[in-house]
Amino acid sequence: MARKAAGRPPEEILSLWKREQALLKTLVVDRDTEAWQRDPAFSGLQRVGGVDVSFVKGDSVSACASLVVLSYPELEVMYEDCRMVSLTAPYVSGFLAFREVPFLVDAVQQLREKEPRLMPQVLFVDGNGVLHHRASSSSAPAGFGVACHLGVLTDLPCIGVAKKLLQVDGLENNALHKEKIRLLKAGGDSFPLMGGSGTVLGMALKSHDHSTKPLYVSVGHKMSLEAAVRLTHGCCKFRIPEPVRQADIRSRDYIRRTLGVQGAPALQPERSKKAQRPKVCPQGVSEEPAGSPSLRAFSAKDGNEPHQKKWPKLQQRIWGRGKEALWELEWGNVTWALPTKIHLNRLTQKQPTPESRYPRISFLATVGVEGPGFWAAVPYHAWAAGSVPSGGGRVVGALLLGVWPLSRNFLCH
Repeated sequence: MARKAAGRPPEEILSLWKREQALLKTLVVDRDTEAWQRDPAFSGLQRVGGVDVSFVKGDSVSACASLVVLSYPELEVMYEDCRMVSLTAPYVSGFLAFREVPFLVDAVQQLREKEPRLMPQVLFVDGNGVLHHRASSSSAPAGFGVACHLGVLTDLPCIGVAKKLLQVDGLENNALHKEKIRLLKAGGDSFPLMGGSGTVLGMALKSHDHSTKPLYVSVGHKMSLEAAVRLTHGCCKFRIPEPVRQADIRSRDYIRRTLGVQGAPALQPERSKKAQRPKVCPQGVSEEPAGSPSLRAFSAKDGNEPHQKKWPKLQQRIWGRGKEALWELEWGNVTWALPTKIHLNRLTQKQPTPESRYPRISFLATVGVEGPGFWAAVPYHAWAAGSVPSGGGRVVGALLLGVWPLSRNFLCH
């Protein structure tokens, strides 16, 4: 979420930030304040929100601030607001909120004024809450992170969800911590993050059955840690809670559409911006939920600003289920899509490894590419993680990377 900007504010500004942070910290409420929070099924909760700030590649000032609101428990997007902003305040460790939160508060306020019926009942923040650096002058072990800051200023329940452990109050990502992570077996399993002060600052949560890395959940405002962990797990279709994941996807897509390369030819209109960007090369099970549509569009990467003279590299991907697939061609900030058909020539399936519950599939195949006025057959060798029913012939997920010419073999390892 954060990106460093050059420079450091004057000491007077830092002193003001410290005083404001200390004042706002006294307003944090770390207990359940709504009836739905105390209900085991969160009855009464209908709307969950997520915020994110995504940066333009190579630019520490230009960014996109996004707010999304999803229905609960369906987790379908009801509202989204993305806007380009300039983050002039420099990044200072422990004071990220002063750089990013004003734009997120503004987005919440605009929603409150325009569509009050869509106001989220809780906000998920890509960052920490009380699991944070504390002021050296403070006797309290808990800190005041971006989730606390946003919660107090918006007066909304907030949950901090971080992807990496912030090593404060004696917390360390050491061998003992990694062993505790290894003992998390199923989605929803967790263990407390107890600092050297003896205070539980958050929880490490295995958010999804197939996740290998935990999330670090902490209280932001107006919610207990127990309810925050339960709700975080309930909002995870994949590893990242859906409100934060959608805010990130949509902010990156907004940057691409706003600042993308203009005038490049398109073979097919761009698909829905709601699609998830896949990983570059499969490292485990495909992040496609069971029963979801088999073909998803791709988001282009942030790179290759218009001022660069170097031609961008053409990249290719194949994504699909069974014989029906989609061939994605990405050139700079532009993405084309072509329907394809896959014919498997040879397929082998190995048993699951300790790192994955799913078997590893290696295969040689021929891909037929159909476009406006042409057809091409391309051999390739790749691998995927998934399952093949008895009789073979169905690959759950496959990705192909390469550059022109189309007639060469590609290896994805």
